[in-house]
Parts: sequence; structure tokens; C-alpha cells
Amino acid sequence: MHWIDWTVLFAFLAYTIWDGTRRGKDAENIEGYLLAGRGMPWWAAGLSIMATQASAITFIGTTGIAYVEDMRFVQVYLAIPFAMILICIFLVPFFSKMKAFTAYEVLEERFGLKTRLTTSGLFLISRGLALGAVIAAPSYVLALLFELPLSATIIVIGLIATAYTMVGGVAGVITTDVKQMAVMMFGLIFCFFVILFNMPDEVSFGDALYLAGSLDKLTALDLNFDLSEKYNVWSGVFAALFLMLSYFGTDQTQVQRYLTTSSVKEARKSLLMTAYAKVPMQFFILLLGVMMYVFFIFNDAPISFRSTDPVAQTEEQISREQRIDREYNQARETRQAMAIEAAKKRDIVSQQAFLEADADLNKARQEELALQAEIRQADVNDTNYIFPYFILKYIPIGIVGLIIAGIFAAAMSSIDSELNALTTVSIVDWYQRLDPSEHGEMHYLKSSRRVTALWGVIATVSALALGETQSIIELINQIGSYFYGSILGVFILLLWVKKANGTGALTGLLSGMLAVFTFDRLFYSEGLGDYSFFFPWTQVPESYTKAIEFLWLNPLGAFVVVVVGYIVSISFSKKS
Repeated sequence: MHWIDWTVLFAFLAYTIWDGTRRGKDAENIEGYLLAGRGMPWWAAGLSIMATQASAITFIGTTGIAYVEDMRFVQVYLAIPFAMILICIFLVPFFSKMKAFTAYEVLEERFGLKTRLTTSGLFLISRGLALGAVIAAPSYVLALLFELPLSATIIVIGLIATAYTMVGGVAGVITTDVKQMAVMMFGLIFCFFVILFNMPDEVSFGDALYLAGSLDKLTALDLNFDLSEKYNVWSGVFAALFLMLSYFGTDQTQVQRYLTTSSVKEARKSLLMTAYAKVPMQFFILLLGVMMYVFFIFNDAPISFRSTDPVAQTEEQISREQRIDREYNQARETRQAMAIEAAKKRDIVSQQAFLEADADLNKARQEELALQAEIRQADVNDTNYIFPYFILKYIPIGIVGLIIAGIFAAAMSSIDSELNALTTVSIVDWYQRLDPSEHGEMHYLKSSRRVTALWGVIATVSALALGETQSIIELINQIGSYFYGSILGVFILLLWVKKANGTGALTGLLSGMLAVFTFDRLFYSEGLGDYSFFFPWTQVPESYTKAIEFLWLNPLGAFVVVVVGYIVSISFSKKS
């Protein structure tokens, strides 16, 4: 990286840290530190909601998914507008009326302390695990940039983000989010135009879309109903609705953003900003990943996008490496020629020749990744390295530093938001509630900063344990889906089931979690026509695949909680 990029990078990071920490001195009490005195403008809270969810995960994970697969991931976000409307109608007024610090303290008045602590405890576990993946996201960029082990970069970014969060409080978080969101969108749009301007003269934007469509990369909607498929319209509109309702309505990371506003009206406007903007933004980011795939048809790309590849150890591996490399280079040249021919003629024959050349190239790529996995004795993929490689290789000097700075800044935005939320729940739902002693505001303020440091260490260790994943953004949703549906079920009981009581809510919550973890281990063998449960301590036969994908775990958990909670509540009500 050029020294100009280094200068831009360090200057922007220094400004971000200064901008976030300078608001820390305004926090004279716990409400100022955790909720910014409930005085943030709606547009700032709205941008913070979007930045908290987007972060470096949006840059790296989403573009990687579109590059490797297609655009069907956008279906996950189809439910956001519906979810936001429901949250604005029912949950926002409820939280505002209760003057809540956390989403979970409202549960105690009706369901008791055990339900409040159990629900908030599940949040701490789920977000603590997910935060490890959020820290891992920018670490991929660092690993590529500095040619360091992933573990070293995880430790660096984890420590920096934790130190920054301890000082700034939520006001600093939201203030920096606004600027980080602007930089992030600038980087995405700039990369899109770089791709367009670096296409061959004979390949127009329409030709690029034609080639992407020929490869089925533009597939965004799948109308087939199949519980074993990760992404289709049914999972996106129905199953993901439960995920989004829980994420934006009961997850403290997001709830805390709109609790910082001054009124119900302001909170609603902050949520509706996300409702209008999120789906188009996600569609554009996926399209960027697709266009990047077409871009690399006509521009040099390595057989593997990883920063460092393992060295072949045996003669047989060396021979395979050389053969794969020859086949890849031949397929790359053939694919480029066939792509130009297909874009020019647009007939079945030329299109089929292009598809065959593309299949040959991807076959060589998969063989190379399999060889890397064999040498490393571990699963290997390069999904999360694709976008960083593009930035370093093809973005002009000066802009590289700004885009990488935007990735780091956006990543720290999500990290500090989640650390702040974890701290809020730990202090308000646990420490304040369970400690019988009376303490002053400064005691809780200092305790909040200590707890932030503790969660930062836990999250960093979690990131080290997770290591590399197939896709960071998928991992975040998968972790959340184990918890979100069941937590949402408790709030459904709270708002709409008048006969529900604390015993029923707690029993339903535990039953929902058990159902989610059980059915997540349900597998199906098409050859045998057999459904079987295989738990972590048993080996899954190769002929079996997941019967229910993770998005459907959200309505499952919510349904079990509501049904069991209602039945148990009625039963205990009759006994008493």
C-alpha cells in the first residue's frame, strides 16, 4: 500500500477515535453514558441503526456471497419494512412509556425477575458470540494488508475497539456512525464505478448484466417453498420477518439506538429510515459483488484470493498444483474470449460456450481450494478475501486508504455499538438489579467502563475461537437465529397474551430454545427418504443434509414459546 494511503488511513482512524471519545466527557451519569441523555436526533439514530447492522460485514461478507453465489441473499431483507412498521406501532410506544434502559427490564413487572434475567442472559450469550464474528470481519482486511496471521489482527482490532468504546459512550458511538455511514457508501459507489470504467470498450454495462444473467448471478428471487433452502421468497418474507422483528425490536444493540431519541415520533422516524433504505442498499451491495465477478472475467484475478496460500509439501501435491494452475490459466483465457463473443452475438451457442468455460475455471478454483485445505488440514475458503483483494489491486492511490479506513471505521461502529449494548444489559439488568447496595451515579459510570473492557476481551477471545468462516454475514444471522425467535416469543406473550404469566413465559422460553437446538440438528437423506436427528456428539453421514435452514428456526422458536407459555400459564392459573 502506498504511503499516501497509509496517511489517509491513519488520519481517518485517528479522527474517528477522537470524534467518538470526545463525547465521553459529557456523560456525567449512567443515562448520559448509555442513552445519551435521550436527546439524539432521529436521523442520527437512524443512520446508527443502519451502520450498526452494516459495518465491515456488509463490505466483505455480502459482496463475497454475491460473487460466489448470486443475489438471493437480498431476500433475507424483504421483511424489514414490515418488521419496522410493526415495531413502530407496538414496541416503540411500549418502551417509551416504560422509560426503559434495556429491552428486557420491561419483562419483570409482569413476568418476574427470573424471566427478565433469563431473556437478558440469552442476549448476552448470543451477542457476545456474534461480536466475535464482527471483530473477525475487519481482521481479514488487516491480515491481507499486513500479511499477518489472522489471530494477530483479531487481537489488534479487538483491543483498539474496546479501548475506544470505554471512553465514548453511546453518544460517541452514534456521532461516529453518521460519518462512517457516509464513508462506507462513498466507498461502495466508488468501487462500482471503478468496475464500470475498467470493463473492455466492447463490453457495455448492459453486456455485463447479460453475462451475469447468463451465469444466473442476477437471480434475486426464488419462489420455491423449501425449508432446506437458505434463501427464497418464503424464508425472506415470513421466516426472516421473525428474525427482523426480534433483531430490531428486542435486541438491545438496536433498541438502544432509538431509546436515545426524545420521543415516540422521533424513534419511529429513525426506524422508518432503515425500512426505506435497507433493501435498496443491500440490493446495490449484492449487485456490486456480481459486477465484480464480471470484472474479473476481463481483468487478472488469482486462482485463490487468500493473502497467503499454503506451500505444497509432497511431489504429488506439487504436481497437482502445477496441473491446476495450467488448467486455470487456460480456462481464464478461454472464458474471456467466450465472454466477449457471447456479449457480442447473444445467441445460445456462444452463451453455452461461455458457460462451459466459466465452469472449467471454477472447477480449477475449487480443486485449488481443496488442495489448500488438504495441506492445511482444515477447511479453506476465500469468500471473505475477494473484496479486499479488489480494493488493494484496482482502487487508485489515496482512495485505497479511505476505503480501508471506512471498513475499519464501520467495523468499529458495530463493535462499539454491541459492546455498549452488552454493557447496558450487564449493568442495568444484572448488576443494578441484583446488588442490594445503593451506589452513586459515578460508581455505575465507572462500572460501565470496566464491564465494557471485560466484554471486549471476551469478544476478542470468541473471534479467535471462531477463526475463518464460509461467510461472516451468514454466521451472524445463524448465531442470532438460535436465540431471536424464542426471545421474540416472550415479547409476544407480554403484549398480546393477557393470560400469560411468569411461569408460562419462562417455561415457554426454555422450551423454545430446546426446540430450536433440537430441530437445527434435523437432517434429511434424499436417497433414503429418511429424516433423522444427529446431535453434535454424533457424526452426520455424507448422504444427509440439513432439513431446516437457520431462518426457519426463528418462527419455530417464537411459536413454541407462545404455545407452551400459554398452556403452562392457563394450567398454573387453574391450580391457583
